[in-house]
Amino acid sequence: MKRNNDVYFVTLIDLLVQIIFLGLLLYVVAKAGESAKKSTSQVDSRAVERLLKATGVSNLTELTDELSKLAPITELKGTADFVKRVGGAAAAKQLVEVTQRAGGAERVEAAVRDGALARKLVDQAGGIEKVAAIIKKAEEGSGKPPCLYSVDGSRKTVRPLATVIADDTEIAFDESNPDLENVLALIGRPFSSVQKMPLSAFSAAFSSLTRLKPECRYTLRLVERTNLVHARDAVGKVFYLSISKPKPQEGQ
Repeated sequence: MKRNNDVYFVTLIDLLVQIIFLGLLLYVVAKAGESAKKSTSQVDSRAVERLLKATGVSNLTELTDELSKLAPITELKGTADFVKRVGGAAAAKQLVEVTQRAGGAERVEAAVRDGALARKLVDQAGGIEKVAAIIKKAEEGSGKPPCLYSVDGSRKTVRPLATVIADDTEIAFDESNPDLENVLALIGRPFSSVQKMPLSAFSAAFSSLTRLKPECRYTLRLVERTNLVHARDAVGKVFYLSISKPKPQEGQ
């Protein structure tokens, strides 16, 4: 009996030791978890404090509200990437302002498409220099150069000799001027003889001008009070034409 009691007490003591060891182990694990949690909480707290300080707000609720005003929370990263690509917040703001002044994104996109089309047409026509030469020639008139013109840098602007008003049967000068008087003296005619005349007589009256001034041609501003082409045909035999329709007061 005594030996059995000894074994019983030894076994009981061993069990108690194991329980104590297990308890100590659980206690250590629990403390380690609390320490890690506390450390993580301190790191998160410091990060939040830095974020609040950088943005100038007092709490996370206010920060969330401010971020929501900038863009949906789910799109903030994409917005930040866009701002970075265009060169920062100032550049992004300037880009938005320029787009708004231009009429919005759709209008800017349409202008870009039109610009691309224009560049393509210019390239097909032989390049910008060739197109500029064509435009300059059109402005100055084809064939012989104009007798009267104004010079602005390298550009010539045709200056009409006078204004004539034409209807179905007659052509009339609205008034005389020094340039017209010089031309009339050259062909030997007074202003009264050409002030108003039938269509058929007009080209005959000025036909000698092409022989007397073979190096250039004068231009007349032709105001048409007719839908027929006979008047412009008569004037065009001798002069270059700058054609316009009468203003309301001119047509009365």
